[in-house]
Amino acid sequence: MSLSDHLRYLRAMSGGPDTDSIATALGLESPQSINKAETLYRPIKDVALIDQLAAYYGRPAAEFHWHNARPRKYLTFSAEASRRTQSPLSLTLRTGEVVTGTAAWWDLSSIGLTQADGRLLVIQRHAVIDWPGATDWEDV
Repeated sequence: MSLSDHLRYLRAMSGGPDTDSIATALGLESPQSINKAETLYRPIKDVALIDQLAAYYGRPAAEFHWHNARPRKYLTFSAEASRRTQSPLSLTLRTGEVVTGTAAWWDLSSIGLTQADGRLLVIQRHAVIDWPGATDWEDV
């Protein structure tokens, strides 16, 4: 799961404070960097901000850096590679369940996996926490 998805999840699970409140708690002048961190499909380069956000949510910084190494953009790359080569893609979900299939399609919010029995399984991207090769991509 990308750091942006993880941040939105944690914000929702903590009662949904607005990004202005989070920015104020972190001593930032505006919520712009928080908003950007929650919407980027690329890794966040501001290590200090990542560490501040981890502290704000009372979580280990390593957890946030782990998620930062798995941006949605890389999940797109993996899904497209699976679709193009018709190779299996295994996705580990937040629940710990692993689902496998060949990517039939993908969009901003979900991935369609054709399973071995021919059924199409639609997975919401924000539910995907990891996948093989998640960190093998370069940010371009």
